[in-house]
Amino acid sequence: MTCKKSDLISAINSFGAARASGDNTLLAFSGNLVQSLLDTIEFEGEGEITTSQSTDHSEPKEVAE
Repeated sequence: MTCKKSDLISAINSFGAARASGDNTLLAFSGNLVQSLLDTIEFEGEGEITTSQSTDHSEPKEVAE
């Protein structure tokens, strides 16, 4: 099952409300919900970032894998 942005936002809001209320049961439930949604997200791999020793002050360049 993939994660929709609206589901993730709703789960994060629920976690925030549970945290503010201090209800440990709701906090555990909403924390598990957020974690289960985060586990379904597929991330693209990070490229290797290189920096040069020169006086070039531009942003580091990303190297394709």
